[in-house]
Order: sequence, then C-alpha cells, then structure tokens
Amino acid sequence: VSAALLPSLRDASSSAARRFHLDAPSWYHEPETPELLPVIADAVWDDRLLRARYRRGGGREQEGTEVARELAPYGLVLKAGVWYLCARAGEDFRVYRIDRFTAVEPAEARFDRDETFDLPGFWEERAAGFARSLLRTEVTVRVSGRGARMLAYTGDRAAAAGALAKAPEPGPDGLRTLTLPVESLDVAYGQLLALGPELEVLAPESLRIRFADAAERLREMYR
Repeated sequence: VSAALLPSLRDASSSAARRFHLDAPSWYHEPETPELLPVIADAVWDDRLLRARYRRGGGREQEGTEVARELAPYGLVLKAGVWYLCARAGEDFRVYRIDRFTAVEPAEARFDRDETFDLPGFWEERAAGFARSLLRTEVTVRVSGRGARMLAYTGDRAAAAGALAKAPEPGPDGLRTLTLPVESLDVAYGQLLALGPELEVLAPESLRIRFADAAERLREMYR
C-alpha cells in the first residue's frame, strides 16, 4: 500500500480518502505491486493527466488489444490483492486494472478535480454492477429461517437480499420459497451445498439431482 501513498500525504486523511480506497472484505489477499503503480500513484496525488496504453480484458472480442487513452486519474482501489485505477476518460468515469497498463506517461498538464466525486461510492456502485452482471441464471429453493440468514454469507449478498425481499412470507412450516439469481449452476452447487439441511433445491431438476446425490453420499459416509 505504501507504494501508492506519497510520504507527505500518508497522514492527510481527507486527501487520502478522495484518492485511495481499500475494499476491506478482501484485505487478507497478498497484494502485488504492478511495475507502473508508483508512476500512476504520483499522477493521482498530483492531479496530473496521464497518457496511457492499456490492454483490454473482460472477455470481449477485443480482449488483449491495446488502446491509447488520456486519463484524469482520480483514485486508486486495492481489492483482493489487485490494484485498480478509477479515472475520467473524456466525460466518463471508468475503472482500469493497473496490471493491464503497458505504458504510462505523466503529462505536463494537471486537471481540475471534480470535488463531488466520491471514490468509495463510485467503486461500490461499479463493483455491485459487475457482480450483478455475473448472475446469469436462477435457481428456485426452499429455505428455513436459519438458511435465509445464511444465504448472505454463501453467495452474492445483494442477490440474496433481493430474492428474500420478493419471496412470500414463510408457511406454517417456517420455510420460504424463493428464486435466487446465481452465476452458474456449478457455482450455485458449491455455494448452496454449504447450507446443508437448511436449504432444498426445487429447480432446475439437474441441480436438484446433484444435491440429492450429495445427500446420499453424505448419508453413506456417516453411517
């Protein structure tokens, strides 16, 4: 982290809060220091424009191609050991993985920072949007009260909260039926199996069969 902080600003809390954000839930990952991080960090602290070359990612057809950008670097984010730059490109604010920059050059010119820009808020919104984009299928489950509380800790917290908010009230048996957005059936299997008897998969049938098989193997194991 010290690679991203200028010595004279490490104790300047208000300035640091506008320019650096630690996504705390993943603090335990060992961060790497990309080669270009110090140069980018200097530009962030100095409100200096950057001329950069960036290798695209994200699974698009252009993945791996390089693009040239002039960026106004607003802030740095460290999440799960990976460094990101939040920057303005033209009129839009975007997020860039710092290890995908292949070249950066600070410009002579500085930029006027938009003082209304909220780095933690911007990052939270983008991260939530990215997480939602991964949820491409749905499963129908029946959960106990304890299972409902556990859902937030086994998968996407916002997706679990949304599914519970839309679900009918529990029946006389205390169980609730809900439709849960998930990344894939394989991911759902790994996440929801952790709830054990607090959750029953109703659909799709293929996932229900996998859970039934897992339950049978557990029964045999503990005989």
